[in-house]
Amino acid sequence: MDRSRIGLILGLVLLVLMLILPAPDGLSDRAMRAGGVTLLMACWWMTEAIPISATALVPLAIFPLLGILDAKTTAVNYGHNYVLMLLAGFFIAKAFESHGLHRRIALVLINRIGTSRRRIVLSFMVATALLSMWIANVAVTLLMLPIALAVATKEEEADSSSSGAFALCLMLAVAHAASIGGTGSLVGTPPNMVFVGIVKTMYPGAPDISFFEWMQIGLPFVIVFIPITWAYLTWFHGISGQFAGSEEVIHSELQALGKTSPAEKRVMTVFVLTGLGWIFRKDLVFGPLTVTGWSSLLGVEDMVHDATVAVFSAVALFLIPTGSEQSGNRKLLTWPEAQSVPWGVVMIVGGGYAIAKSFTETGLADWLGVQLAFIGILPMALIIILVILFMTFITEINSNTATANIFLPVLATMAVAGQMHPFLLMIPATFACSCAFMLPSGTGPNAVIFGSGKVTIPEMSKTGFWLNILSVVVLSIIMIAVAVPVLNLTVDIPVWAR
Repeated sequence: MDRSRIGLILGLVLLVLMLILPAPDGLSDRAMRAGGVTLLMACWWMTEAIPISATALVPLAIFPLLGILDAKTTAVNYGHNYVLMLLAGFFIAKAFESHGLHRRIALVLINRIGTSRRRIVLSFMVATALLSMWIANVAVTLLMLPIALAVATKEEEADSSSSGAFALCLMLAVAHAASIGGTGSLVGTPPNMVFVGIVKTMYPGAPDISFFEWMQIGLPFVIVFIPITWAYLTWFHGISGQFAGSEEVIHSELQALGKTSPAEKRVMTVFVLTGLGWIFRKDLVFGPLTVTGWSSLLGVEDMVHDATVAVFSAVALFLIPTGSEQSGNRKLLTWPEAQSVPWGVVMIVGGGYAIAKSFTETGLADWLGVQLAFIGILPMALIIILVILFMTFITEINSNTATANIFLPVLATMAVAGQMHPFLLMIPATFACSCAFMLPSGTGPNAVIFGSGKVTIPEMSKTGFWLNILSVVVLSIIMIAVAVPVLNLTVDIPVWAR
């Protein structure tokens, strides 16, 4: 019996057991049913019993029937602000892809940085990470893969003795840089959006984490961990010496793109304005200096959201023409192109919000908090390290988005039970979901480069294990040294989480 069939049956068995077994003291029957559906979805997500996007729709079908949440309350989670923000982000990324702008940016960066083997690897990582902050990690990896394969082929033709190690290192560098880069912004990878949405679902009174605030945490992690990953990969695989033929490959790719088109310039303009809209939406306070946000200037600070900016920009893409005579009245983004974005990921995020809502509405979160109160006796730093370690390795066998959906509500209640700020566990766990480097199943980029034929599972696992350990160390330091002061996190439970 294959894994998916086992997961399908096991999930149904766990649900039935939770429906018929008596509830423990302090836990309502309704909360038991919510726990049963969560276990069902966890099994189906981890084993891919049915497509993971389809599993995300289970709450819509089952919550009302089992009396967990009514249909309206359940459905609202799939149209959450952050769900729409993620969807609009996909539209902006699709405009990049449709006009080849992401490819131009990558090639220009590679052309500027790389000459030696080590610097070529670094240039691919920098280009990939920068793009992954704004575009889906898998899409960026698919973009960079053919360029990396072309470069590796040139090296093999010039020096076959060392080309195998270089090709392997380059493939892994692209995949890992995509995963790391995705942590740099809220729209970089779905687990980031899962986090902010679950916080608002479980704690409606919690302050919004703005795009700018997240970047204050995400950018330091990317800036620190990309060089560490580069140094580790090139050392581990013994990469050194001059590269044969790299400039020829990159120059020919750039020449094939031709001059920057009006459409590329217009997409870049929309993108830059979107970024500025996110960063300057709220007032920015730098000590005695305050930069007034545009929402305050317009008097709508309580009415708008980062999703407002994203959706406004997405609509603009459907309105602005490409400016090319050959394309007629074609707009920067067409609906057929928009239909090809990963809508399933959007549903997965919505499904996670529905789970989180069931935790709070049924009292399951409070009951879990009581059961997990024992963690309060452990030092905070040790708890953070253990959470990062657990989330990093559990993501190796499960979709990172699904992992965030399953465990973030539990970690939130665990933190409150230990008399800690929920973010102290939720934020490092969210980052850890993007730091699974050992197996193709860990992240989308891992699966893409495994499909290139240049990487085997033993090679990926051997390299990725120690990189996982490094990520635990770096994440722990960034969390304590950066996230805590930036978000003003205290060990005490905030009022909105009580």
